[in-house]
Amino acid sequence: MRRFIFLFLALPCLFFQTLAQVKLSQTIRGTVLDKNIQSVLPGAVVVLLNSNPVIATSTDADGKFKLPNVPVGHHNLLIRLMGYKEVVINNLEVNTGKENVLNISMEEDLKQAQEVVIEAAKDKSVANNGLAVVSAQNMRSAEINRFAGSRSDPSRMASNYAGVSGGGDQRNDIIVRGNSPWGVLWRLEGVDIPNPNHFSFTGNTGGAFSILNNNLLANSDFLTGAFPAEYGNKTAAVFDVRLRNGNNEKRENTAQIGLNGLEFTTEGPISKGGAGSYMASGRLFSFKALDELGVSIGANGIPQYQDGTFKINLPLKNGNRISLWGIGGQSSIDLLSEKEDIEEEYVTERKEKFTSKMVASGLSYFHKFGEKTMGIATLSASGNSVVIDNKEQWTDKPNLKAFDLRNREGQVLGQYILTHKWNMRHLLKVGATYRQMLFNNQETYFDKDQDLYVNQLAQKGNTGLLQTYAQWQYRITEKTTLNPGLYVQHFALNSKTSVEPRVSALYQASVRDRFSIATGLHSQTSPLFVYQYRFRNDETGNYTQPNQNLGFMKSFQIVAGYQRSLSENLKLKVETYFQHLYNVPVSLSHDTGASSYSIMNTGADYNFYAFDSTVNKGTGKNYGVEISLERFFHKGFYFLANVSLFRSTYKAADGVERSSAFDLGHVANVLAGKEIRLDEGNKRLLSFDFKLTHSGGRHFTPVDREASLRDGKARYDYQNAYSAKAKDYFRTDVKIAYHVNRPKANHNFFIAADNVLNTQNVFTQDWNNKKKEVETYYQLGIFPYLGYRVQF
Repeated sequence: MRRFIFLFLALPCLFFQTLAQVKLSQTIRGTVLDKNIQSVLPGAVVVLLNSNPVIATSTDADGKFKLPNVPVGHHNLLIRLMGYKEVVINNLEVNTGKENVLNISMEEDLKQAQEVVIEAAKDKSVANNGLAVVSAQNMRSAEINRFAGSRSDPSRMASNYAGVSGGGDQRNDIIVRGNSPWGVLWRLEGVDIPNPNHFSFTGNTGGAFSILNNNLLANSDFLTGAFPAEYGNKTAAVFDVRLRNGNNEKRENTAQIGLNGLEFTTEGPISKGGAGSYMASGRLFSFKALDELGVSIGANGIPQYQDGTFKINLPLKNGNRISLWGIGGQSSIDLLSEKEDIEEEYVTERKEKFTSKMVASGLSYFHKFGEKTMGIATLSASGNSVVIDNKEQWTDKPNLKAFDLRNREGQVLGQYILTHKWNMRHLLKVGATYRQMLFNNQETYFDKDQDLYVNQLAQKGNTGLLQTYAQWQYRITEKTTLNPGLYVQHFALNSKTSVEPRVSALYQASVRDRFSIATGLHSQTSPLFVYQYRFRNDETGNYTQPNQNLGFMKSFQIVAGYQRSLSENLKLKVETYFQHLYNVPVSLSHDTGASSYSIMNTGADYNFYAFDSTVNKGTGKNYGVEISLERFFHKGFYFLANVSLFRSTYKAADGVERSSAFDLGHVANVLAGKEIRLDEGNKRLLSFDFKLTHSGGRHFTPVDREASLRDGKARYDYQNAYSAKAKDYFRTDVKIAYHVNRPKANHNFFIAADNVLNTQNVFTQDWNNKKKEVETYYQLGIFPYLGYRVQF
């Protein structure tokens, strides 16, 4: 393994040691738009800062600009237009393999009558959505590839920020401020989509690997609480993902190969001289190579998955356009357990096949009503499925189908959004979405004690969810902005309605200092299977569905934040928050474990639960403080350091206040990276990146050892649910990359290792019936991977 890694790093260095003595350059071009209604802005001045001689231009009648022959390397771009706040794009990476095609949004300046002055500091983390003024992070796609430990995965990238932790080394679940990962809303191109991850599981929003291809993403928004009125039916967080448009002037390609698979992306103009563009990618992955190298992947099978993404952008007359997009992926793993790995004495062999699929596609029409109003009409279809087929060889029953799950859900969605800007001070955004939800859910397992099959899910049908909202932005002064809004949703399955007022405010005290606050109500439905679950009466053999009338879980949230720009590239951010969760589904059943059950803990492990007599009588609370210090990439160096101190507790039907499964207590991250120029022309670069993570240990329900010995199977102490706590978690990730610019291509070789120190972090403890003892199970050890990417 060591020799292979050495050769992988050494060969490209030798191959590219001698480069032609030619100045390498690339084109920067794009469109400048009004931030609120996306109308084009002609006459904007675009300047490449610190260029000598000066490289500058202005936008044409269609708001477009082009800067040719920009030297490779990192550059700063200044955009100015009278009546608008200037925009500075810092550390724009320019390489030979791909043009930089930008969409730049500008906001009107209330002080337009005054002379425009270059500000001393710019905030690169401000969300794309101007209505999100607190708990919002701009996820910059370039950093998803750069940061150690992210594996080019947007979900894992999110865990670098304050208030966020991962669900474990094997998965990319997003746990925000102690909330369940089930509460994360995924959006793509402005519409809600199912969980976009491989090896997803029923009722969850994470998985093992993302279906979203970072090479195709534009900068996206990640919101961690008290979000604006346009986002609904989730209470924890929002991942608002955007796909970039393909290059409409030149065909470009990206190819990547690594230990875990292959990838190819292509983009270009639809027709020569036309304004339309296409973009498409395909990925095919298998972990067979890692398995043969002896790298643990946390499973006794080899995961395989493939996915694809496309987007077509068709500009029309008068600034209108049509966008067609889609993503899809499937994943599978075959698990085989021999007798020595099985705890049940009556089972001699176990075969399990796990398959998951996800697809989403949409067609959007962007159209203008004059200079002040924009409408977006979208029709989307999406769906996901999880299939688990578990067959066992029993001593008395050969080839028994012990467990079978078929969870298939989909939706057809129609959405319309209207944005109207009366003037510089007043903006109104209203929208309505109706989704027809389709489902076909089946679950059967064999009950050994009763010697019969129990069919707990057997539902096929449809229902609807109507969502509407109105959001007003009032810029009271140049320094003060108020954003009141109202969100309403109606769930047709049981005719439940939720009305949710929300409001946020921003005060820009100075160029460097800003204060923000947001509060409001949020709610969400339970996973569909919770309403549909059937419970069997052992005496009569009849099934009932007692959870059909379950209402929305609700959350009142308030967040206050302060942010200071210590310099142009250094930012300090502090936020404190409080969340009161109520109407939380809990169970009144007398079944084992029901008294401590709360849907707040969904996603703590790779299983799902539904209990008889679930009602909206539970509560919970999350509160904490977050501190972040970030230096944006500048002069070849960046760092991000943050710490989150928080508590997460809940009350189930028994009224006892307990730590939730996600009550880690603290999470701290330190990331840093250095890029070294190996020549004067930025032809060869070497970069080093690392990440340190330290957090409190996971909470879990302790094993009842005496009862487990007595019954010959795992039994748990539910009276003390989630009272057991693993030791603190610590992980170190590193990444080394070698970048080479050639006249017509850009090459990138990288090698990385997550948990490079091979720290043994505890995942949980459980009963081992074969050993008759409580056994500790650990997270992944060292996880090395490497790859090569070329853009041409």
